[in-house]
Amino acid sequence: MIKDSLKNYIYEVTLNELHLLNHMEEWNISYNSLLYLDLINLTPNCTGSYLAEKLCVSKAAVTLKLNELLKQDLVIKRQSSEDRRVYYVEVSSRCRVYYKLVEKAMSHAISNVKRKYSEKEIGIFCNILDDMRNDYIQEMENEK
Repeated sequence: MIKDSLKNYIYEVTLNELHLLNHMEEWNISYNSLLYLDLINLTPNCTGSYLAEKLCVSKAAVTLKLNELLKQDLVIKRQSSEDRRVYYVEVSSRCRVYYKLVEKAMSHAISNVKRKYSEKEIGIFCNILDDMRNDYIQEMENEK
């Protein structure tokens, strides 16, 4: 029951986000590109090295993908003011429109949950999700 619910949630969210992004402006975004965009959007001061480490790919592969996203005007590069050798990558204002729509949908879903369930029930749910995430990460680390 839990496994099916989580799988269905992840499946629906991923496909809906990909569908939304590809129909906003005919961007023709792959799942791989969406993964990069999500990581960049969620990571303050994101660098190519960080992406390579998190995705377990070469820096050259990250550079190719970032150049592709730059050409599509989905990300921008910003030079670090502390270290001129470092460039940060962030989603562009054009891409932020998409993330605002995602945030709106998430806020709507959360509002509905808050109306339907008590604070205590929501707290329990959040604790369960945190426990599952931590256990999942631990198990994956043990497999390395």
